[in-house]
Amino acid sequence: MAYYLAYASFQRMMETKGFHMCTPRPSEDTLRASKLYDLALALTNMANGKEVVPNEAELTADENFFVLTGPNQGGKTTYGRSLGQLIYFTKMGLDVPADSAEVPRYSNLWTHFSVEESVETGRGKLMDELVRLKPVMEEEQEGAFIVINELFTTAANYDAIEMGKRVLEYLIGRHCKGIYVTHLGELSRSCKGVVSLRASVNEKHIQTYRIERSEAYEADGTNRLVLKYKLTYEQIRERFS
Repeated sequence: MAYYLAYASFQRMMETKGFHMCTPRPSEDTLRASKLYDLALALTNMANGKEVVPNEAELTADENFFVLTGPNQGGKTTYGRSLGQLIYFTKMGLDVPADSAEVPRYSNLWTHFSVEESVETGRGKLMDELVRLKPVMEEEQEGAFIVINELFTTAANYDAIEMGKRVLEYLIGRHCKGIYVTHLGELSRSCKGVVSLRASVNEKHIQTYRIERSEAYEADGTNRLVLKYKLTYEQIRERFS
């Protein structure tokens, strides 16, 4: 009771600051949320007087996994966290950080986020990721929701794509749903049932923190960095002339 009362008090405080929360409705097979946001980011931005950009989410019965790509610092990890919170709080019987939400019953919630390499384990980062991923792959995951963030980043692109594809195929074969946040656009075209999402940028290649259904476009982050460091063809030519 103490936990639920504390959460109710926290929810009232958030709503006085303009962050709406709602009671999720049960759904047979479609995950849907309107104006979903990450509570951790909301608390940080609220303290700093910054805006939080909410997003939409919809995963229908014949869709299995979001694969989210886009430029660095574009809101990809934040979006993955917000989906994890949506599932977690729903399973706890709590209101969720969104204007409205419909959530199916998932058997479990698993997350895999990248961590810094540790000398204490005696393993490289890739091996550490595989060791931490093993329980997710071996245990009975039928019907679970999985949040994967930036897996196999230290592997060569070809290897990371091949391993990522196998992870997706395995989880989809177990009727799992979820989101795979990655810089590898090829994964968005790797399996049936995968939905490609992209962190969008505006015409000046500045992040909007909007997550949209769109084909992976590898040049988003590259163009932004090229402009930032004045490395366009014209700028380089001018520099050497």
